[in-house]
Amino acid sequence: MRSFRRVRALTVTMLAALLTFTACDVGRAGPDVTKQRLGGAGDLLVGAVLNFDGGEIDGRKFESPPPTEETTYLRNWVEFHRDGTVAGTYGCTPFRMTANVRATDLTLEEDTPTAAVEGCPQSLTSFERQLKEIFTGHLAISEQKAQEEGQNGTIELKNGRGDHITLSVTRPAQGFFGTRWKFWYVQLDDGGQGSDPDDKTVSWIFHENGTMTGKLVCNDFTAQAHFTGDVVTISSMRLTTHRKCAPGQAEHDEGWLGTPPPYTYGVFGAGTRLTVRPHTTDSHGIVETLFKRDGSR
Repeated sequence: MRSFRRVRALTVTMLAALLTFTACDVGRAGPDVTKQRLGGAGDLLVGAVLNFDGGEIDGRKFESPPPTEETTYLRNWVEFHRDGTVAGTYGCTPFRMTANVRATDLTLEEDTPTAAVEGCPQSLTSFERQLKEIFTGHLAISEQKAQEEGQNGTIELKNGRGDHITLSVTRPAQGFFGTRWKFWYVQLDDGGQGSDPDDKTVSWIFHENGTMTGKLVCNDFTAQAHFTGDVVTISSMRLTTHRKCAPGQAEHDEGWLGTPPPYTYGVFGAGTRLTVRPHTTDSHGIVETLFKRDGSR
């Protein structure tokens, strides 16, 4: 278990750096997105959170290494903020840049020198080196459509030499904030699924200013939601209504109001599904909770 403790220590160091990068974005009111549309593939980047899947350098392909006990907490991600800044991590190493994103291309410039992180697993060190070689300077943007209906497409960034990296979307640039996500079902650690009929009224809405609202079984609620890449931490959940509930419903609401752990989240199904996965399995054996976009099948 020594390697596990070492990785957890490394993760704490990385999170401290990432929180420094992202603290200025918490509580920032969202601008009028319609005034910032670029009319091309660049619209898929601004406001989005993405993951580095892999790429190709000099005709040689490389991929994000599969997670192991040593690397399970070291996920890569990148977020293109609407103010022109870019923040993320290659896996071990956090970074911050500025980006001039246009309809079909972008230019990246390093904003804060990337600090070396000691103790990074070799598999991630190699992957990071390859990403850094491409994720800089002038890059062309293109969208790769999903091969099957209902799946998410990918985004390709290519430099002037023809080297490229491929990114998958964790949070789309449009359509996440302000959307009502209705509870669908939970995935259990024994492989089963669960869905209490009372929970069909539960819904969450995330807002760009860092707040969260929604409906529980009987009452409405509000909370704070802090996003760091593909992780969301929900806090300060409280009721905003106090209706006269049917027997058992108030207790059911309380079950949803408990302090949740940090979640790894992602949008899939062409933007119609939201998954949140707690970093630890809870006492009920829930390993994943799924929501559907309101109005989707």
